[in-house]
Amino acid sequence: MRLLEQKNLEKIGIVASDSSETRAKLLLEEEKELKVRAEEIIVIDTPMGEVLGVLRSGSGVNEALRANAYRPSVAYAKKGGVPSGAREIYTFEIMVIGVLTENGVEQNRMIIPPRSNVYIFKPGVSNPLEHVARNKPVVWNACLEGHEDWRIPFDSSFLPYHIGVFGATGSGKSWLTRFVLVPVLLESGFKVLVLDWSGEDYAPYYKDKAVPISYLRLDEEAIVRYILEKAEHFGYTGQARDSNPVREALEDYVSRRWEEISQKSSEEMFLDMKNHLENGVRQSSTREDFKRIALRRLEYGFKKLRPIDLEAVRGSLSIEELVEDLRMEEKGLRVVDMSLVGSDEKLSFFNSLARFLEEGMELGESLGVALVIDEGPQYAPWEPKGIQYESTEHIKNLCALGRKHRLCIVLISQGIAGDIGINAAVRRNLNTQFFGALHPLDMQEADNWLKPYGIQREYLLSLKPGQFYFVGKANPSPIPLLISFKPVK
Repeated sequence: MRLLEQKNLEKIGIVASDSSETRAKLLLEEEKELKVRAEEIIVIDTPMGEVLGVLRSGSGVNEALRANAYRPSVAYAKKGGVPSGAREIYTFEIMVIGVLTENGVEQNRMIIPPRSNVYIFKPGVSNPLEHVARNKPVVWNACLEGHEDWRIPFDSSFLPYHIGVFGATGSGKSWLTRFVLVPVLLESGFKVLVLDWSGEDYAPYYKDKAVPISYLRLDEEAIVRYILEKAEHFGYTGQARDSNPVREALEDYVSRRWEEISQKSSEEMFLDMKNHLENGVRQSSTREDFKRIALRRLEYGFKKLRPIDLEAVRGSLSIEELVEDLRMEEKGLRVVDMSLVGSDEKLSFFNSLARFLEEGMELGESLGVALVIDEGPQYAPWEPKGIQYESTEHIKNLCALGRKHRLCIVLISQGIAGDIGINAAVRRNLNTQFFGALHPLDMQEADNWLKPYGIQREYLLSLKPGQFYFVGKANPSPIPLLISFKPVK
């Protein structure tokens, strides 16, 4: 039974020798090499039905022009002549998507016979990816590269299995997130919370949805870390940074006085904090000579700290209120602009947010939230230490719990593995991936993901901004597709 109309197809060649259930080689008809290109969707007409596939890895061969030995045709070409093309052949690798059935595309388990006719779709025909998406809960966005009218299906049931976006600087990661992923997530019923590390990639484009991190009420640990950083740890170094009279007095102030004094001006809070810390040091149980040293260090630290520095950590909006406001909207979207504080404070905020989400899921709550995390290696580096170890563990926990509680984690990273990538344990939890133009250092890791599908590493070095290979669970096609989109500047 044939499901595709012959008038919508154009023959381009036949299947050559050495075909299998999952791969075949296309032998192009004469002059079709001028028309057919890699990444096209093709149809193979076989006795068991129509098989859908993708073209990869083209090759042109002319036996008379092999350059490693003397031949008359080579010598003729060397003198400027035009050799005959009668013995040229052009081929493409075919990666099999599946066999077409009335229920959509199913896995092909039959050997594809050599000499089977191969077709491409004529311009203007309906999107063949509709067959791939049949009977699946899909959302449509972006398009197949080279076909602006063929939208790409996203299987929304696999979005909670988490997403990774990988690409070197300038590959279009933030474009992809803003113009493709965020709309897909919203259309699939998720509320989207974006953590904009630099405050430059998302906050300026969602101005009415952006929340500066200074508006948010950070937890006590984050506030203490921030003040210590601004005051250069009051001159303490090494192990003394973690245990000294000034830090103990500061922790006491933040836990007992911070909320009470938060309605005052920054200047009043600054003086109140200084007085509280001086009294705390004087009343501490340490030796008198240590107290004098601590008071000198306290004076040193307050010369580095200014009242305006406190503005960044005086927010009143709690994480609970932020998430609740997000979930109350029909298509909720918020962007946290994290540009006003240092790395430790950003990670402290994330850890507080992660703990809140984990508590909800442990109580059996279905969140319906997508957490988009820009600059993924800042949260989960290859070898996490200190506060990054805590944030890495939180991301692993969120991924593990999220699959059953409708939490989608989207991690955006310039690299895949190693020093420029993200933690291997976290990466294994990202079951949908988008690969744009990559750094050469990532080629080996990219091979591990994409070489089984016939995608060569050279492709990944030359992709244009906005071109990404769509791989994994949320792609209804078992074979990665090259997608593109037009960002609106």
